[in-house]
Parts: sequence; C-alpha cells; structure tokens
Amino acid sequence: MNKKVMYITASTPWGKGETFIIEEIRALKELGHEVLIVPRSPEKDVFNEKAKELTDDSIPLPLISPGILFVFAFSLLTNLAVWKVLKDIIVHSRTIKMAIKNLSVVPKGVFIYRICGNRNIGFIHAHWGSTPATLAYVIAKLSGIPWGMTLHRWDIAENNMLQQKVASACFTRCIADDGKRELIELIGDGYNDKIKIIYMGVWMPEETWVPSELQVEKPVVIACPANLIEKKGHRYLIEACKILNERKVNDFQCLLMGDGPLQESLQQQVKEYGLAGKVLFKGRVPHNEIISMYRNQEVDIVALPSIITDDMEREGIPVSLMEAMGYGIPVISTNTGGIGELIADGTGFLVDQKNEVQLADCLELLINERNKRRLVGAAGRVWVSEHFNIVKNAQKIVNSFQQGSRLAG
Repeated sequence: MNKKVMYITASTPWGKGETFIIEEIRALKELGHEVLIVPRSPEKDVFNEKAKELTDDSIPLPLISPGILFVFAFSLLTNLAVWKVLKDIIVHSRTIKMAIKNLSVVPKGVFIYRICGNRNIGFIHAHWGSTPATLAYVIAKLSGIPWGMTLHRWDIAENNMLQQKVASACFTRCIADDGKRELIELIGDGYNDKIKIIYMGVWMPEETWVPSELQVEKPVVIACPANLIEKKGHRYLIEACKILNERKVNDFQCLLMGDGPLQESLQQQVKEYGLAGKVLFKGRVPHNEIISMYRNQEVDIVALPSIITDDMEREGIPVSLMEAMGYGIPVISTNTGGIGELIADGTGFLVDQKNEVQLADCLELLINERNKRRLVGAAGRVWVSEHFNIVKNAQKIVNSFQQGSRLAG
C-alpha cells in the first residue's frame, strides 16, 4: 500500500514496555511501508537505539495539552460527529471508570483527526484493545479511515468496548488461538470472520549464523528474561533451583533478567534458600544486550515458568521464548495462555504451572545432557523460523491492512 499506516501505541517509541511493537514496526518498514506512530501517552525516555530511530516517524503529543483542548472545544461547536462519538463511548463503556478512561483520549483523538488529513494515512492500527484502540476508534470514526487493532491478553479480559470496536474495525488481530476463543466468548461468534490470528514474531539470525559446536567448560546458564511480576512465576524457578541444589546439581547459574514489584520478596526467597551464588538478579537488561548474549551463546537454557494468577492474568505467546528459540536455545515453560502454540512436538519443554519439581526435572535433564540441549534447540529454531518469523508475519499484517482498505473503500 502506498499510503502510510498510523500505528497507535500506549507509549512506543518512548518508554520501555512495548519492545515487540518496535520490532513489528521495523519489520513493516523493512517491507517498504511508511508508518506514522501516535503514542497515547509518550513517556520521557527512549529505551534503546532502535526506538530512537523511530522518533522521527512519531507524533509525540501528550495525552492532554492547552492546544489539544482548544481544538477539541472548537470541534464540539462545529462538528456533530464529535458528539456522536462521545455518546457512543458513554453508552458502551461498561463502568464509570472505563468511561472516564475512554473519554480521556477523545480530545487527543479529535486533535489527531484534525491534523492527519495531510499525512496521507491509508490505515489506522492500534496495539491494545484498551484506550489505544479507543483512540484509534475516535480517529477512524471522525475521518472515515479504515482501522484495525491487535489484542494481546489482559486487554481482552478487560473488555473495553470490544464488541463495538470489533464491529467498527475492518479486522481484529489476536496473537494466539486461545485469545481469539476468549474474545468470541465475550462478544459472540457473529464476528468470527473479522478476527484473524497473526502471531507476534521475532527477527531470525541471518542464515549464515549457526550455533558453535565448540564445547566450553563453564556452568550452564539458565536465563529468565521477564519482568518480576506474578504471572511470570519466578518463585517456582527459584524453588526449582533449590531442588537442583538439594540434588547436588551444582554446575549452573540462573539469571533473572528483569525488574518489578516482586524483586524484594524474590531476593528474600533466594537468601532464605542459600542460593545467592546461584540465582543472580541482573535487573532490566536492554533488549539488544539479551540478543547479544543469545548470539554469543552465553545462555544455555531459557526458563519461563508462567502461571495463571488469581485475577486470571495469563500469558499470550511470550516473545522472550520465541527469541531464545530463534537462536537455538532450548526453552522450558508452562502450558498456560498461548504458550502451547509455541512449544510442542519436541521444540521445547512444557511443565504444569506452579510445579517446581517438574521444572527441576527438565532443568536437570538439560543441564546434564548437552546433546539434548542441542537437539531441542535446533527443533525450536526451525519451528520459530516457520511460524514466528517477524518479517513473514508483518507481511500477513500488511495483507490485512490492504484487504481492510479495499473493503472500506
């Protein structure tokens, strides 16, 4: 498509929570498409160089400003369509709190609509079905530009006007089969044809890169690249490391690469178990450094013992696992969320959630058997290359944009 795609995000390219969106936009640009990024609430800092490269293609407006309010007030006096959008939001928001959140993005949506006429926008796409999708909904309703959205996990459970948004959008993308099932349970199967499954993807190493067969005597390095939050299940990984220690499986190190609200309690758990030399807290590691570690074969196993929380928060299909598999690193995770769509048939190991014994068994097998690590890692790499290649999946997104534009036209 010759026109630009407007990408609505939560904060990308500012902030540090949407690395996967940065990579998806880079893939779209590699395919030759222009992208204009509109973050709902841009943060102060750009997290890495890849994000910095996208700032020139972005509109870094705050959520609210005197200029935005002035344009919004003027539009209320001159454009009846703005009142209709406000009515839609008030009527269809399920709670007062949700209505307030949705209404908070309307002024910015009106402002973006007023300035996007000369930006050659052919399609609007939002990541997250929450207020970023509300922002896209507002702009699309006012401008008539076709739009779509990508839903992840918690934003489906939140159900922020999802029936109205799916009905309005040309297509809705879910990133996992079970996400689509959950969405249809919420809004009904009448929208089945408008919902597509397009996986998130990762950059594959160039074809000339192959894992080295050179054996180096060193502790086996287990990495867990994940924020220190409940659904990532770090406490069970620490429990598994304790079991390994008790079994006299000592030749390993476990790196927790992330930060978050559970850091203090997890550090206390490590201290109580006497694992201070085995389980290391590395803090938030920049994405490019993690990839460099994979490329240089500084990580032997990636473990992500995710759980379903009491609030029913769960994983989609974690990009962190895809990236490790792309570099031939064997992975261990749990059959929660959409993880079973990524790990199957010898491409990695799945254990029951909250089962530290099963986790320890798999870790022990991979620690002790280097050839098993190599075979499982190789199978995982082939699987990811076929199904989770970011460039291939970006082309599927482009095809959806083009089909949506034709239908809307």
